[in-house]
Amino acid sequence: MIDDALKCQLRALVGRRVEYHGQPCQIIEVLDSERALVLQCLATSASSATIQGNQFGEANRRVHRCHTLPLFDDASELNVEILSWLNQASP
Repeated sequence: MIDDALKCQLRALVGRRVEYHGQPCQIIEVLDSERALVLQCLATSASSATIQGNQFGEANRRVHRCHTLPLFDDASELNVEILSWLNQASP
């Protein structure tokens, strides 16, 4: 579980556009149980899309690529990139 104060700060980031590994992305979800953020790539080229399968594993449609970014590193410190996004969001 994520600390309530941190969870509130992270939820405020949802919808924000950020750069991750040189790609424009948008923060779309906070996964409390997995202690992670979900980022959706905003690039529109066909090479940046991935094919999503249906429940039977059959190719169904092209969707934007997503990344699941852990909130904490192995030393239980907040991810440096996420910390910088939180600092940018602070008034």
